[in-house]
Amino acid sequence: MKLTDSTLKLWLSRCIGFLLVVTGLNAFAGNLTASVDRDTLGLEETFTLVLRYDEQINTTPDYELLQKDFDILNTQSGTQMSIINGSMEASTEWKIALAPKRIGKLLIPSFNIDGAVSDAIEITVEGKSRKPKDSDNNVSVEIETSTDAAYVQQQIIVTLRLYTTVGLSGIDLQPLQVKDALVVQLDEKQYQTKINNRPGAVVETRYAIFPQQSGELVIPSMLYQVSVSSGSRDIWDRFYGNNQNNLLRLRTDEQRINVLPAPATAAGSSWMPAKSLELSEHWSTDINSLKVGEPITRTITLKADGLTAGQISPLEVSNVDGITFYKDQPQTDDQKSPNGVVGTRTETIAIVPTKEGTFTLPQTEVRWWNTHSQMMETAYLNAVTLKVGGGAASTQTPHSAAAANIDENISEEPTGTTVNIDPANNPAQIQVVEKIPVWLYVTNVISLLIAAFFAFKFLQQSRTKESSGLSRNDKIHSQQETETNAWANVKRQLAEKSLTGLRKGIIEWARVYWHAPAINGLQAVAERAKNIELSDELQKLDEAIFGNQNAIPDLDKLLQILANLRRDKQQQSNEDELLKPLYPY
Repeated sequence: MKLTDSTLKLWLSRCIGFLLVVTGLNAFAGNLTASVDRDTLGLEETFTLVLRYDEQINTTPDYELLQKDFDILNTQSGTQMSIINGSMEASTEWKIALAPKRIGKLLIPSFNIDGAVSDAIEITVEGKSRKPKDSDNNVSVEIETSTDAAYVQQQIIVTLRLYTTVGLSGIDLQPLQVKDALVVQLDEKQYQTKINNRPGAVVETRYAIFPQQSGELVIPSMLYQVSVSSGSRDIWDRFYGNNQNNLLRLRTDEQRINVLPAPATAAGSSWMPAKSLELSEHWSTDINSLKVGEPITRTITLKADGLTAGQISPLEVSNVDGITFYKDQPQTDDQKSPNGVVGTRTETIAIVPTKEGTFTLPQTEVRWWNTHSQMMETAYLNAVTLKVGGGAASTQTPHSAAAANIDENISEEPTGTTVNIDPANNPAQIQVVEKIPVWLYVTNVISLLIAAFFAFKFLQQSRTKESSGLSRNDKIHSQQETETNAWANVKRQLAEKSLTGLRKGIIEWARVYWHAPAINGLQAVAERAKNIELSDELQKLDEAIFGNQNAIPDLDKLLQILANLRRDKQQQSNEDELLKPLYPY
């Protein structure tokens, strides 16, 4: 049976509907993420699991698989709402206090909420919980550093801990300040533990310290002021409660760290000590289809674990003949976690080809010091080859050039000659054969006929010139109208202060103004105008668009220069038109 078009469309729509039902459920589900405040702990310690669903929902996660390896001590849930750029966003969050049931590698399972699935998380549970050195006191503090020796600018993790087996109504810690070092606070978290078989709590504060010069780095003693509750309620009910209290002043020990200078193997390169370093790039368009004058953007991202974004050295851009580079202001970002700082520096470079051809951007290299292997390493991006084609201008082929040469030679031949082209030989080769004068063989009658013939041709030529003059006027009027529209677009873009639109508008106007479709950039406009002031303003316009924030073009001055240029040519054109009637033939 032959199916009609309507039947095929019906079956096709049903198939698409079925696929949407099967696959579309998860496509519109919200995003569910899971995170923990720490992933390594003792058997008697607790930690917090946070589930976040990026939509408002009235449901409860299924904790059945979670209870296999963990005891659930407490759960809290809430909804957060925010307005960003006029749009409202809502999210639902669950906080679950957990305690491990055994030692080893434990897995927090994935959760499924309304079709969204979170990632599983591995937790390491050690045999012994962390305890204070002075376990006889109800409240005690300690300090710990990740290393006793480090290189200059290398990240050092400093951890402060307060232990308590009594209820506290307030904790005040002075800010950490270290001479000749950059200090970044990473996080602060609280968890439960057991101290001398008694329930206790730990308040842990972490910092990342980056020494700025070699020598001895002194981390001063840190002062805690703690308010101890005197009520008889349970410790967890009055932790940060509002009961009667006594004030305690506790100090950590002073720490001294040996800071080494950069090793000799790092001489001559930027010094960047990190755990790991990644280099990546992104292009705004296909690098194999570039054209002269059309910009392309290259974005290079450098990500360093163990460095702040401010410590990452800027990339160097090598000069390449035929290409102009414009660097934008770099974007920097620091991501903080209990393990330290991960700095990211993103550099955006606008690349504008100024001529056709194949160009090679050299390999991008970044040397850095691996703090694990204690060796210099190099991250690099491979060399890039750019293929640049022509812009709007079209070039003459050899055949068309030869044809133009032939036409030119033909037009230059005197009246009474004939041009013959031998196709077997060079197409550009011209052979001239003179005609024998016909009037020598004719009689007076033929002479009269010839006179009548030329009289007729004269009348016909007069009419043709009149018609072509009208056509030429129409053509001139059309060209003037096109140039006027292009000029109006330039003024409109300038009024809107759209630098990108203004650049494009000036190039399009220049092509019409000079009848030069080969113009493909502001540099070509400046060369055609031969005006120093215009060249300076156009260069500032390019720099302002492609990244140099200090380059500010004077838009009013730019408009005035272009208007004067346009007016001067119009006056010259009017003078030429006035001279033409004196010599009509």
